[in-house]
Amino acid sequence: MADVTRIIEILFKGTNKIGSVITSASRDLDDLNHHVTAVAQPFADLTTAVVKLDAVLAATAAAGIAYFYSESSKLQSATTELKKVVGDNTEALGIAKITAKELSNAYGESAVSVLSSTASYKQAGFDIQGAMTLAKDGMDLVIAGELAASASSEILIASLKGFKAPAEDARRLIDILNEVSNNYATDIEQLGRGMAGISPIARTMGFSMEETAGLVTPVIEVFRSGDEAAVALKTGLLKLIDDSKPVQEALASIGVTQKDANGELRSGKDILYDVAKAFQTLDEPQKLFVTQQLVGIEQSARMVEVFDGLSKSSEITAVAMNSAGSAAKEVAERLKDPEVAVNRLIQGFKNLSSSIGDDFQEAGTGAINGITAVLNSLEGAHSLRSWTL
Repeated sequence: MADVTRIIEILFKGTNKIGSVITSASRDLDDLNHHVTAVAQPFADLTTAVVKLDAVLAATAAAGIAYFYSESSKLQSATTELKKVVGDNTEALGIAKITAKELSNAYGESAVSVLSSTASYKQAGFDIQGAMTLAKDGMDLVIAGELAASASSEILIASLKGFKAPAEDARRLIDILNEVSNNYATDIEQLGRGMAGISPIARTMGFSMEETAGLVTPVIEVFRSGDEAAVALKTGLLKLIDDSKPVQEALASIGVTQKDANGELRSGKDILYDVAKAFQTLDEPQKLFVTQQLVGIEQSARMVEVFDGLSKSSEITAVAMNSAGSAAKEVAERLKDPEVAVNRLIQGFKNLSSSIGDDFQEAGTGAINGITAVLNSLEGAHSLRSWTL
């Protein structure tokens, strides 16, 4: 009985003790688990953070590479357009691309725009060296006149071609546009459009660039449009040498003849200056009547400004003739503007991205070509195996 009692005590007491030990062990295990979790969790969090950071970096890198590719492709497309007019002159294309980036960094304008302008100048008949010189001059006109690169190239091309002038005369033209616009109620773009529009007729009739600026500016000051001024002057100058009866009668009424003592047709320039001199003796109604007879009602208001503005035209011409170096000073000042500085920073980053993108394109193209070759080989081997079977 004692044995049974002892067994019962051992069982119950032992069970109790064992229970407490198990409880204690369980508690210790819980604590251990808690500590392990406390230690492990930061590592887990760190791992998660690293994975997330890696994903962000990967996404950023992918976006960066895509951006580099994009900038590189844009410039490559512009280079391809230039190649169409230059041909396979690799050296010239390389120099043009480098020059475009240099001008872009200096002026804060897109290298793509510079290359596109270079292509336009080459397409207009200038050699590649002249085209690159004009691209630089065009950037000066962009900065001085706050023009778009495309507008700048249009004005330079039309004016130089109209005056039959070499690329070297672009600097002279830009100085004229800048100085006259600084002193009279016009801006570079309107004056440039006016001179470009009238340049072929002005040259044929013997007017210099400076004299043409003197003719166009008074009309622009009143009517605010270079294009309108050019159209009026085209009509007016051509009418002065028209042999129609109304024109001859109108000229005769103010003592001006179309022909010289030998019966030869005088230049439109000489006739214009004689009309302008005669206008100094006419009253306002007479001026308007004679002008209508000479050029028609539509352009009479504009041409009155030309015929009646000899002294002002001469003054503007004198300003234009003393304009050398004007644009360079203007550009130097404008390049100091904060807005231009920001544009230079932006374009500098884009040009750097383009250069990096060039490297990626070369490596990527090589890798793609290699993989393509492997796949083609495998496809060829598979086709051969299928045929032999």
